Amino acid sequence: MRHFILVLTLVELLLIGGCTSPAPLDSGENGAAAASCTEPENPYTEGTGHYAGYEWAENKGSGTCAGSSQSFVEGCEEYEAQESEYQECEDHKEGH
Repeated sequence: MRHFILVLTLVELLLIGGCTSPAPLDSGENGAAAASCTEPENPYTEGTGHYAGYEWAENKGSGTCAGSSQSFVEGCEEYEAQESEYQECEDHKEGH
């Protein structure tokens, strides 16, 4: 079930626009505009389990979300999903 939620969150991030291409401010010699990637941002209310899990993952860079609190795990997974999307966008922007 957690894997499904993570996949669903990634799909939502893609649809919302984690990586967009704005109008060029300065097209330069090649006329290409750099992509604008959205950095991870905690969407949860401070003091909640979701918020704590998100903050924990952001500070620890865990790669593994586990615990006895479902909301903590979901918050952690949200950070991991946002960070993954951000890194993918940055890599795409840099042509990797």
